[in-house]
This record gives sequence, structure tokens and C-alpha cells, in this order.
Amino acid sequence: MEARSLFNQQALEGLSSQEKRSCTVWDGKKSRFGFSFEAMSETSEGAFSESAQEHSNPPSYSVPTLELKGEKTLNAHPWIFRRMFKFFPSGLSDGDEVAVQASDGEPVGRGFYHGRSQIAVRIMTPDAECQLDDDFLRKKLDAARDLRLDILRLDRVTDSWRVVHGEGDGLGGLVIDKFNDLLVVQPYSYAFYRRRAELGAILEEMFPGYRQVLKPPSVAAQREGVPEYQPPGAGEEQEVEITEGKVRLLVSPSGHKTGFFLDQRENRARLATMVRGKKVLDGCCYTGAMSIAARTLGKAGRVVGVDLDEEALAMAKRNEKLNRASIEWVHEDIFHYLKRQRHAVEPFEVIVIDPPKWARERDRFEEAERRYLDINKLAMQAIAPGGILLTCSCSGLVSQEHFLGILQHAAELSGRDFRIFHHGGASSDHPVSAHCPESRYLKAVFGRVF
Repeated sequence: MEARSLFNQQALEGLSSQEKRSCTVWDGKKSRFGFSFEAMSETSEGAFSESAQEHSNPPSYSVPTLELKGEKTLNAHPWIFRRMFKFFPSGLSDGDEVAVQASDGEPVGRGFYHGRSQIAVRIMTPDAECQLDDDFLRKKLDAARDLRLDILRLDRVTDSWRVVHGEGDGLGGLVIDKFNDLLVVQPYSYAFYRRRAELGAILEEMFPGYRQVLKPPSVAAQREGVPEYQPPGAGEEQEVEITEGKVRLLVSPSGHKTGFFLDQRENRARLATMVRGKKVLDGCCYTGAMSIAARTLGKAGRVVGVDLDEEALAMAKRNEKLNRASIEWVHEDIFHYLKRQRHAVEPFEVIVIDPPKWARERDRFEEAERRYLDINKLAMQAIAPGGILLTCSCSGLVSQEHFLGILQHAAELSGRDFRIFHHGGASSDHPVSAHCPESRYLKAVFGRVF
């Protein structure tokens, strides 16, 4: 079967920041496709076919067994780091299927080997005899679809959602987002890039006729040898229109991450219920989804969206027109904008702070902490008394507890009282594995400032 796909991307979540927190899991001591066949030439399609055939033969199912230095622990974290193994047999290739056992011979599970990554094996199943073949992938994808459609019933409110959320769906190293009839696939590990043809074919079965974009994150390219995403040329952009409730939005997979922040869907809807008639500032507004939801669904009075990304603001203006909204867009650093707003005669009554991922690596953590502190202090100083502040962090390195500590300190420095009334996170199509708390990355805190 020919899988209709167009795979592309650039941004990947970093691993090194999480490694040290998960390194003790298994040591027995201690216990975040193809290509567009439509757009490709016969030559490039042929080249892809050869590449797919190179790794598409089913494994013999005598797979290598890797032994850990320590015994199996109760904490079944799916990431096993390089230092935890006794040795690696010769002949292993990136993306190979392997079984893992503890030093006492007890089976740990089966997963994929990554020779270039500090996460040497990502466990896919605790069943060391389970074959990680097409049927395995199909069952995992079916279970993921059941959550979104049979349980969450997302198709009643939107045509776009996260199809696969890595470890939360039992497929660590893989993210798939659905935007209307476009699937954006992000392989965070070489194992899934290597299986792109098989994965693309299964997705074609599940979503017949959908376009597919393969967008490997840039960090995956650096750390796991995945070819880096190359943005499409002029006239090749795979732009798509999506709906979220009554809001219509344009999405380009060439944008940040998969092109749109599906993880904020429920936070957008919640905020919209609180803003009627109010003056709203959407800091780091990107393509304007939060601003437009506040204006069109929430009937906010004045809405201002601020961002430094000119391309994102251009898309935001198109989204504004698509929804017949009236929003002010400002191309400026949000820190500078907030400083000027501290003395505004008519301050904002609602402020949204949703900055980019500042803490990608452990060595950037202190800098990120300072930025979170400064931006929230400024927001608290700029908001009207009794105003609503929605402040977010998408940095997996920053825990919920740590983020709340930053907000407490920001309130002290601003001389304001911050009263939290709701703790939000990523939308429910971003499930979290209890064995992999790193997959819970988004913090969204709603509070009032007095």
C-alpha cells in the first residue's frame, strides 16, 4: 500500500535536562514516512522506496538482550540511560529492537536501542517477549484513537487533536498531531524515523486520504541522527484551516513544534468564560489562538496580542480576519511591553503569559528561572486590582512545585497578592504516563492579583 505522506520539522524537546532526574530508575540503588509523494519526483520517490525497504523487513524475533548493571526496581521508567547497562553487543544499529533484563536475569521489557542518545533504550512494553512489529504499532495507535474519540469525544468540539503523545500513549519518542485532514508526525527517536514507511502506511489505514508531514525535531536530528527538517519551498506550504469550537484558525506545520499549540485548547476555552467585557493582554500570542478565543467566544472588550515573531503575527492577523474579530497586534518584546504597562491609566484586567520553552537544558535552568520570575513580576505589577492572570510554563525541567515557588516569589517582589484558583495543564489528548512524569510538561496557573 502506498502511504500518502509528506513528512517535516524543527523543534524537539531536549533530553539532557531530564536524564539526570531519571538516571536512578534502573540502577538498583535508587529509586518530559515518508514524504509528500504528490510533490516528489519519480527519482526521489524511488530513493525513498529503497530507504524504506532497507529497514522494513520484519525482524527474525530473536532480538539482542541487553543486561543492566543493577536489579529491576519497582519504578518502571521507560527511559534507560547508557550508563545503566553492563555493555552493548557489537552489531547493534540505531533503532534496533532489543530486550532488556536486570542483572539477576529478570526481564525488564522490550524497546528500541538508540546508539547516539544518552537514552540508550526506550522501553515500549514490560513484556520482554512482545514483538514490536506493525501489529504492535497498530494496537497502540488504535488505543490512542479510542481515548480521543470514544472517551474524550474530541470530534464533537474540534477537528484537530494530538493523536499520539509519546510515553502517554505507550510510544515514547513519537508525537503525532492531527490538523483537520493533515497529520504532522514528529519522531523524537531514530527508531520511529527508521519505521516511517510502516508508520505512514498504518496512519493511511486509520486516516484514509489524509496528508502526512514528517517533521523531525532539530534536537532529534542532532542527537539521534534523524535528518533535519527542511521547510518547504515557495508554493509547497502545507497550510490547513482547523476549527476549535466556533473558532477557525490557520495552521502551518512549518511553525513552532508541529505548527500549533493543541495543548492549550482547554485553557483557551476556560479563559474565554472569564473575560466578557474585559481588557485582555495576550503575551507571547503566537498565531493568536488565545486572543481570538477571548474575543470571539469570550466577548472580551479590548484584546491586545504581543509577540516578537513577525511571521506568527502575520498569521495571527489572517486568523483575526477569518473570524471577523477585532484585535490589536503588537510586534514587541513582552518584557518591554509589560514595563510600559505598569503605569497605564486603564490597566489590563486579564493578562495571559505563555512564553516559549526557556529551560531546554539543565545549564539554562537558572536563566530560565530568572526570566519566569521577571515576566510574572511585571505581569502582576501591570494588571488591574482583582485582575485574572493566566501564566504558563511549557518547560518540562520546571516542575509544578518549582513554578508555584517562582510565582510566590514574583508576587512578593511585585508587592501584590496572587490568589490561585485553578491549576491547569495540557489538554486531555496529552495523557501522562505515571511511570514517566516528564511527559507532564505544561503548567497553566489561573489566579487573581490584588
